[in-house]
Parts: sequence; C-alpha cells; structure tokens
Amino acid sequence: MDSKFLEVSAGVNLFCQVQDFTDPWKQSQTIIMVHGFAESSASWYAWIPYLARKYRVVLFDMRGYGKSTPMPSDFSWTMDCLLDDISAVAQSYSLDQFHLIGAKSGGSLVLQYAAKNPEKVISVVSVTPPVVGAKAVPDWLAQIKAEGVKPWARSTMPGRLGTNASTQEIDWWVNHVQGLTPESTLLGYLNWVPKLDLREEVLKVLCPTFIMTTSGSGLRTVQSVEEWQTKMRHSSLLVVEGDAWHAAAAYPDICASAANEFLTKISSLN
Repeated sequence: MDSKFLEVSAGVNLFCQVQDFTDPWKQSQTIIMVHGFAESSASWYAWIPYLARKYRVVLFDMRGYGKSTPMPSDFSWTMDCLLDDISAVAQSYSLDQFHLIGAKSGGSLVLQYAAKNPEKVISVVSVTPPVVGAKAVPDWLAQIKAEGVKPWARSTMPGRLGTNASTQEIDWWVNHVQGLTPESTLLGYLNWVPKLDLREEVLKVLCPTFIMTTSGSGLRTVQSVEEWQTKMRHSSLLVVEGDAWHAAAAYPDICASAANEFLTKISSLN
C-alpha cells in the first residue's frame, strides 16, 4: 500500500493511499473512491479485493475524517470545497481521467463531481446516495451534542447495517470507523448537508452511471430513488434486497461484485 498526506489548503491534509494489484506491465485505469459521512477510507476494506486486481484504486479520507485533518464545528462546508478536494487527489496522482465510486454522501459527491467535470470522469458508481438531505439529521445533531459520537454511532448502526448485522460487525464499525470521527467535524457537516438538493444536478451527469439502493431502507424508498435516477442519461439501478441503508457496508460482496461487472463493461468500451 502506497500512502501519503496531501495538503489541500493551509493546515488541511488529506490521508491518501493506493491499492494496486494490477499486472505491472499493463496500463490500468484508475478508480477514486469517496467514502460517506462519519467514515473513512477504511470503510472500503471489503471492496478492495474485487477492484484492485483490475484497477488502480485511489482511496482518501475526506477532510475532517479518518486520518485527515479534523475540521472545526464552525467550518463553512461547501460542495465546491469537497469537489476541489477530489480534484486535488486526482491531480496529485497525475490522473486526467478516472472512474468514481462513492457511498452515502460520498455517492452524492461523485454524482455532482461528474456533473461538473464531464471531461474527467469515465463512469460513476453511486451507492445509496442522499440526493436530498435526510430528515433524521436534526435528531442526529441533538444526540451527538447530548451523548457524544460513539453512542450516536451505536444507536444508528442497526439502521445502517440492517437487522442481520452481528454484534461483532456493529462493534467494529462503531469502534474503528464512525465512532472515531471528531465531533467537531460531524457537527459542522450536519449543519450543512440538510440544505442539499441535487435532484436537478444529477441530471447533468453524462457518463455511464450505476446507482445502488436497498429494498427496505429506513431512510429512502426505492421509488424516491427511481424518481430521479430514471431521468438520468446512461444510468442503471440495482436494488439490493435488504433493510440496511448503507448497502456498501452491509452487503459489500453484492455491491462490489456488481460494481466490478459494471466497470468491466464500461472499460471494454474505452
């Protein structure tokens, strides 16, 4: 694993890493993966075996998360700032074109990035993206302020991972991923994200796009996803059977395998 810290603005560093098990004599395409809210690049652990044999996989911790610089609670989060971070990561690895994979709010970011940078993005895989801010956000804010990050993460984890998640699985996500997120980052981010409405923006995505959602999500229905997905050009939808609303984490083998199949098809056309 090749890793580094990338300074994207004064005092703000992003932790980046590359997973690459492609044949060294071949020129392989690159995927940039963007994790979701209250996570880090560690959340993609189960996806890597499916992708890194055929593609150079670039992972990074979004500003405020994982090993990247924590953000103060009064930081002014903007979509442009987060998209600029993706561009900075791509530039640091000398990438002119690449695939994008994102989950949860990371799935929203990759859709918006593709809409604004059509010349750079070969394809997009977006897993359970919140195109409109979740209604639960005010309750999350109140709980984090009152109880802290780990209790909030634990109480919301069954919804994220679904009813079939084991105690050990929930413990890992709480103790090694979401529960480690700085409270200041979460408070600032949650004050910003409810304002998002990308339903018109996603229609500007021109590249092949693969959307995934779950049949029994507690946050959004399949119908609510289809309302905007069916209007997108060159898009397809996979509905994964299950009640988790974080499909990328709860059903990684299904999602990563489907993403790999989609990417193989797209790569054969380029």
